[in-house]
Amino acid sequence: MDASIPDTPAPSRRRYGGVLPEERQRLRRAKLIEGALEVFGTRGFHAATVREICVAAHLTERYFYESFKTLPQLFLATYAELRHQLMARTLAALSKAEPTPIGMLEPAIRVFLEFIEDDPRRGRIMLVDSFAVDDQVAALSDATARDYSAMLRQHLDKLVPDVKLTGPISLDLLADGMIGLNVLLAARWMQGGFAEPIDQVVQTNLLPYRGLLSLVTTPAP
Repeated sequence: MDASIPDTPAPSRRRYGGVLPEERQRLRRAKLIEGALEVFGTRGFHAATVREICVAAHLTERYFYESFKTLPQLFLATYAELRHQLMARTLAALSKAEPTPIGMLEPAIRVFLEFIEDDPRRGRIMLVDSFAVDDQVAALSDATARDYSAMLRQHLDKLVPDVKLTGPISLDLLADGMIGLNVLLAARWMQGGFAEPIDQVVQTNLLPYRGLLSLVTTPAP
């Protein structure tokens, strides 16, 4: 090695308050998602601005563009965070549920309803604006519904065994339709100001499933 050429020191990552730069950026990103939950969840996506979200996050606008290029990107990240929270709560509830089809469906439906009732901003984002932002958000919304549909499909196999069916019926389409019904009922409940008691809404959601169970357990005349 030529002694006349000094070694180039590696760039240092300066800590501020003991926190590395990438951790500070992660924290700022999380603050932006919190601000987005407030603005998107109260004003709606199409009325939101970068400035409003930065004010809600207590950050300057330059930090917005550090993590996101556009408002749809931030909306996608906010939806993904809510999806993660909802799935975690659902799995936790199912781990304690009675191992029967209705016993598993009831807590899954209740968790979803509680999730939007506890914070209606979540419902605005997941049940209203997610269908009108862009294709990426719509795809994630569809993936969320399909995750629930796949879970439901496992229970429909038990509720409606193929050997009990008369005529050609698609359980895949039935599962998608049932999830669509659950989402619509939840959206109407939210838009009505959560007027009905949650127990009533849970049982209303479960009625079609109980009807299917009755269909296959009622002795033929």
